[in-house]
Amino acid sequence: MNISEIELKNGLKIIHDYTPSRKTINIIVAVKVGSRHEEKKEHGLAHFVEHLLFKNNSERGIDEIRKEVDQLGGELNAFTTKEVTYFTLKILSYHFVKGVKLLSDVILKPKFSDDEINLEKLVVKEEIRMYKDSPEELVFDNFFKASWDSHPLVREILGTEKSVTSFDKDLIISFYNKHYRTDNMIVGVSGNVSSKKVEEVFANYFYKNDVNNLLRSIKQKPPKYRPRSIFLKRNFEQVQILWGTEGYIPGDPRRESLALLSVSLGGGISSRLFRELREKKGLVYNVETQLLTFKDASLFGIYTATAPQTVVETFQTLLQERENLLKNGISKEELDLAKRQTINSILMAIESPSQRLFYLLDSYLVYGKIIPWLDKIRKIRKVTVGDVNDTIRDIFNRPFSISVVGPINSQHKDVLKGEIKND
Repeated sequence: MNISEIELKNGLKIIHDYTPSRKTINIIVAVKVGSRHEEKKEHGLAHFVEHLLFKNNSERGIDEIRKEVDQLGGELNAFTTKEVTYFTLKILSYHFVKGVKLLSDVILKPKFSDDEINLEKLVVKEEIRMYKDSPEELVFDNFFKASWDSHPLVREILGTEKSVTSFDKDLIISFYNKHYRTDNMIVGVSGNVSSKKVEEVFANYFYKNDVNNLLRSIKQKPPKYRPRSIFLKRNFEQVQILWGTEGYIPGDPRRESLALLSVSLGGGISSRLFRELREKKGLVYNVETQLLTFKDASLFGIYTATAPQTVVETFQTLLQERENLLKNGISKEELDLAKRQTINSILMAIESPSQRLFYLLDSYLVYGKIIPWLDKIRKIRKVTVGDVNDTIRDIFNRPFSISVVGPINSQHKDVLKGEIKND
């Protein structure tokens, strides 16, 4: 790997992936703020600030920003997660300096005018309403609540209509100043540009912090697992089910075993649950396993959706597969297939400049260092059938939480609640 790490005097960290054969450059700015870092009165503010940064700023208006992105032939975007806000830009190599300046103007020079704040409140509240019409989003949010109770990781990223309405300019500026600091950011750059040039350009445009006034890390306790069942009745066509338990946090040596179990159980069209629920019984269109991982917490879940009249049979099939795993484990053939699938996915992902860069940044954000993908592949290859079967006994003997959303009835609740109590 031709990868280097750069740290500027103002605390900004840069991961540089030098790829001289490419004609484009990918830049990702990761700001270490998400919904878990908000206070109650700030619920949804990380996402709201991300929206506001794409409005007029102190250097140029939004129309000028959009025009320049188009002139550069670039792709500028942003999104907020529970732990990080990402800004992404893809441009041609010879526009590198202009691209960094553009990102600097967007991220570091906001205006936060009253008119734009009020207008964006309307936009975000419409986004929240759209989200409430999405059963997949609702079932996942309720799964976090069913597992971690009221921990900050449970908060919806968008906030609520009430919380967004309450935001005022002073609160927004205070939140921005607290989190949008160069010592609270990690930048990834991939493409045909030298490390010297990367350091020089970012030092010139991302200069906001004084080295003597660096941000103190915001420390939070990890969530405590408190499993329960949450049922949300909605007039959708299908019933969404997410059933799972506590997983292994980053750094736990059992994570690779659980990842391979996840692939074997619900990671593709050859997986156990896909074959059983869809191919043999026709109960679902899709079923998949989920590893929901954060810096200090993790959940393992099984997600599917089915018609109201087949909810009980679908869930009973999941329980039967759990018992089958506990009794018989997985075979060497299944493990070998999961290994090939996982390793091939890694190798294919690193062929994509953006996915490769996200891997490097996420590795640094979680572990504080870059974990080479070859090291990850070696760990996967070392996992044995015994390792996975030990993981099966550990995971599937734990208490499970469940989230159910859709046209549910009392029979669904009785069956699913009863099964949860038996876990």
